Amino acid sequence: MENERQSNVSPASGEGTPLPGRVLGVYPQKQAGLYMQRVKIPGGRINWPQWRRIAELAETCCNGFPLHLTTRQDLELHNIRRQDVATVQQRLAEVGLTVFGACGDSVRNITVCSGCEFCPGGLDVMPLAQLVRQGIDREPVIFTLPRKFKISLSGCPKACAKPWLNDLGFIGQPGGRFVVIGAGSLGAKPALGIELYHNMSAGDVLPLCVAAVEMFEKHGDRQNRRRARFRHVRERLGDDVFKAELESRFEHVKARRSRPRVTCGAGLGQVQQQCRLQLPDGNVTPAQAVRLADVVEPHEAAVRIDLEHGLVLYGPKPVPLPADLAAWATGPTIVACPGSRTCPRGLTDCWATAAKIRECVPTEKLSGVRISISGCPNGCAHSAVASIGLVGMLRKIDGAAAPHYQVLAGGGNGTNATLATLQGVQRAEDVPTVVETLL
Repeated sequence: MENERQSNVSPASGEGTPLPGRVLGVYPQKQAGLYMQRVKIPGGRINWPQWRRIAELAETCCNGFPLHLTTRQDLELHNIRRQDVATVQQRLAEVGLTVFGACGDSVRNITVCSGCEFCPGGLDVMPLAQLVRQGIDREPVIFTLPRKFKISLSGCPKACAKPWLNDLGFIGQPGGRFVVIGAGSLGAKPALGIELYHNMSAGDVLPLCVAAVEMFEKHGDRQNRRRARFRHVRERLGDDVFKAELESRFEHVKARRSRPRVTCGAGLGQVQQQCRLQLPDGNVTPAQAVRLADVVEPHEAAVRIDLEHGLVLYGPKPVPLPADLAAWATGPTIVACPGSRTCPRGLTDCWATAAKIRECVPTEKLSGVRISISGCPNGCAHSAVASIGLVGMLRKIDGAAAPHYQVLAGGGNGTNATLATLQGVQRAEDVPTVVETLL
């Protein structure tokens, strides 16, 4: 998940050799001497050789820990020993996978709705996302940001890439233009973005991203990380002043640099999605990952990572899946961060809570509902905008700390400006009953 730590550089080893900083996707786990490596998958587009390489590394370097999908279309490898980090990164690079910007105070993975090129009436925004990524990576300013910066592109007004949760979110419109939402974020005190532009051309998307990142670098809070996101700049300046300065910087960027000609092609007009697989807790074992590739690849189907712990298969014809893999196609949408399993900030075991919900609540009642479980107030599972959101906390019972959850409901899932509202606080063991009551 998108968890945060304080240090921007991993601690030095006993020999004095530092691990790569967070900007290269490495985080220390709560288990001493073990690390998580996040791998950036642009737009969730991953090919089968890359998928197999990550499965291989999970098998050889992660001591049985599964691959984990994140809510930004990344993949995570857990339980990596310090001495194996460099080898893992080298092996990823061999198949064209990058870890730069997967974590840390930089521009994070640009999220893109998984099937935009197949969406009737939508735009294929993946080429534009690639252009933005290449352009942003050339800007020296990305190495001196006060905190992370997130961008998303959605191919149609359904806004599947959750623009209201991002520092900049672009929503494709008929005619190839964009509505721009900006300066939103979640965390302990969530605030969703606001509309910045209503009718932007594709050619202006990269200049606006550069202008916003430069503005963030100048005005972001470097003293208090809790108030160091782009939306805190907006809150400090006020909406009108914020928009005016962004517009001024936008015009300046357009004047000083040439803009590549870019258009977004229309969707193919026929949906080729064959199957969506909801991975329990976003996890897949190395053996399951290899088996999935063995089954699907011969059918010329592509695999995409979506933003809710799912894999989506696209191809010219249906893929016959064995029963154990096909079962994922009917599973409930429960998004859960690792919580106290690996994260030093995790207060509750989110995966155990998710398992109890799947066990106790009838599947048919969970159909069409998104449940998000976060192990701490950071809200990495996007609990603050979920249909039902759970945020881990501890309360003392008879003098001992016991796991509890804040319960929220009614969010718009980041596809609109609707936050979930607090329903109360419940003990972890009572969550399945509470969820069924809310349903």
